[in-house]
Amino acid sequence: MKQAIRLPSPARIAVFAAAVVLLPSALACVGHSQIAQRTKALEALMADHHDQFYACAPKALARAEVAIARARHESSRGRPFPAKAAIEEAEAAVREGWKGSGDTICMPDADGDGIPDRDDKCPTLAEDFDSFQDEDGCPDPDNDGDGVKDGDDQCPIAPGTPANRGCPVKDSDADGVMDPDDSCPTVPGPRINRGCPIQDGDKDGVSDDVDRCPTEAGPVENSGCPYALIAITEDQIQVKQKVFFQTGKAAIKKESFELLNEVAQAILDHPKFKIRIEGHTDTVGKPKVNQKLSQARADAVRMYLVGQGVGPDRLQAAGMGDEVPLDDNSTEAGRAVNRRVEFHILQK
Repeated sequence: MKQAIRLPSPARIAVFAAAVVLLPSALACVGHSQIAQRTKALEALMADHHDQFYACAPKALARAEVAIARARHESSRGRPFPAKAAIEEAEAAVREGWKGSGDTICMPDADGDGIPDRDDKCPTLAEDFDSFQDEDGCPDPDNDGDGVKDGDDQCPIAPGTPANRGCPVKDSDADGVMDPDDSCPTVPGPRINRGCPIQDGDKDGVSDDVDRCPTEAGPVENSGCPYALIAITEDQIQVKQKVFFQTGKAAIKKESFELLNEVAQAILDHPKFKIRIEGHTDTVGKPKVNQKLSQARADAVRMYLVGQGVGPDRLQAAGMGDEVPLDDNSTEAGRAVNRRVEFHILQK
């Protein structure tokens, strides 16, 4: 991008003018070192206002540059008087250039901001020189374009909101909820909970928003609720009640439906489970009859669980008869313990 010409300030104009006025007296001595010193000073004055000279008095600038080069050449040859004449010619050219470059018709600056109107995109509005796009000649009252004037903007080069005094709104915990709307701005949480993490009140690993029993610990598979009638161990689904059948038959009594429903739900909650259902009897009656009855009861339980939605390929039924007692069959209490249904986990 073309660099805009900056016009000299009044103070610098005064310094420059004084230097030009003093040039003749300074050149009274014409020794080699004096010629070198004065040509250097004259070049410095020209360089300081080169753009103005070039724009408004290009011929005077060219004559001054040629004359200075000739003065150096003559001085280097040991000819002081031709060098003096050349430097005086350079001086005259500089004076002419100074007069021409000060012509406001050549480089007018209507708003007085030091940027000539020809380079000033806002020739009637002074540049504010705030280190933001200062070269265009236009004031920038709102550098970041956020609608908050720079004088009131605490973050003048970073777009923000008026409510945040011109500074960008932050999301400190990077949860997608901006800090002004975040009830927990330093801890990530979902928007639905106003940016705060959802708690797990019963510490069961199921967050309260999806926990059907948020105050009572339960397995994830059961949506955070404990199983009431069963317990899952390493190798069994243990039932806390007996499965009741009609005496001598495989018909399940209604009072056991709730228990079996929970067993079915536990199996459904664990999609990889494969279960072997074992039927057991006491020793009353003939062994063959007991084995047949235990198989029929295991089959009945399997069919009930299938009816509750458990895939039949996930269930096996085995009648164990009276071969695996848990207690003494010589007592009524022991025989009651031995009459049972067990649910063994074959795969999990």
